[in-house]
Amino acid sequence: MLEANPSVNRYCERPSWPAECGPRPALDFWVLREHQPVWLASEELASTLPIQDPCQQQGIVVQSVTANDLDSHRVWIQNWLSLLPYLSATSSLNLDHLGKQVVEFFTRESSFDDAERHFARDDGVLVRTAVIAQLHAGRLFSGDLLTRPWDLDTRVVRISSEVRRASQ
Repeated sequence: MLEANPSVNRYCERPSWPAECGPRPALDFWVLREHQPVWLASEELASTLPIQDPCQQQGIVVQSVTANDLDSHRVWIQNWLSLLPYLSATSSLNLDHLGKQVVEFFTRESSFDDAERHFARDDGVLVRTAVIAQLHAGRLFSGDLLTRPWDLDTRVVRISSEVRRASQ
């Protein structure tokens, strides 16, 4: 789920390939992850890629993604598939102010439900969306999203500014 990863600055499905690197392989994605370009390919495809010397000298990185990689992240992927519609449905709204308040609220681990109760004067869906947006931006973290299906009891905590700076 490239869309949900805060370290991914940009991505492109079925990307182009540098001409000097020979014939274009059928890569699955190009990702700008923490400002470094990476081409992603399925495990079978990565083993057949004709990466020539000019590409290696340019630091082109082709990373393979295995079926086991995907399976080990199945819960996280499923959770983000259910969370991303909140972001797309509210993309035209400016939730910056609420987002800042939500980040401040999660100084200690709390649930989505706790946040909705705390911000009871705001629409619950908007509060939920603000939490999801801050998770997406990497300002909040939820270990629960990695291990169990998302619900209103999912625990969330603010990421310290030191950790955020170190990851950028």
